Amino acid sequence: MSFHNILLPTCLEPFLVGKLVFTTSKIITASGREIRSLDHMRGRAHYLLKDCCLSEADFAVFNNFFKGRRGSRFAFVLKDFADHEAEKQAIGRGDGEQKTFAFYKTYADAQHPYIRKISKVKKDNVKVYINDEELIEAWQIDENNGLLTLERAPNQGVVLTASFEFYIVVRFDADSFDYEQKSDGTIEILNVSLVEVLE
Repeated sequence: MSFHNILLPTCLEPFLVGKLVFTTSKIITASGREIRSLDHMRGRAHYLLKDCCLSEADFAVFNNFFKGRRGSRFAFVLKDFADHEAEKQAIGRGDGEQKTFAFYKTYADAQHPYIRKISKVKKDNVKVYINDEELIEAWQIDENNGLLTLERAPNQGVVLTASFEFYIVVRFDADSFDYEQKSDGTIEILNVSLVEVLE
């Protein structure tokens, strides 16, 4: 993946409007019945910079950032203000041998919970628990792949959970953007959207 490990400038965060999009194919039979199937098992987050009026200094920050990513060429990370934390999420069960585990967040549902693999965790605030007791021993995090490696393999049957903050990998949806100067001296950027990059 063409990726720059850099965060969307914070001056843009107040203007983000997000949504999660699933893609479902639908076939309507001659009798009127529907056959529906998911094209992708995961939803894809989409974001829009809405009513984004920036000072000249903040516009320069955005303009530099957009050019640095070469438009849609290179992905980057953003903090989704509505969904960036996970509390004591199950990430594995010990077998006495496995030391490396991926991060997951489970969105609870009585019948069909949605499980999302997390590839970009905020390294400095991860807490790891074994059977609900915080693990004090050292561990390592591969920030590029969202993998946790423990110093020792957990014993057979123990439950491994983690609390963490995470980022979403996104790219600009287009290779250009429009902008205009407003009467109050701010600069509004128009038609700028971002789309999650699924790994």
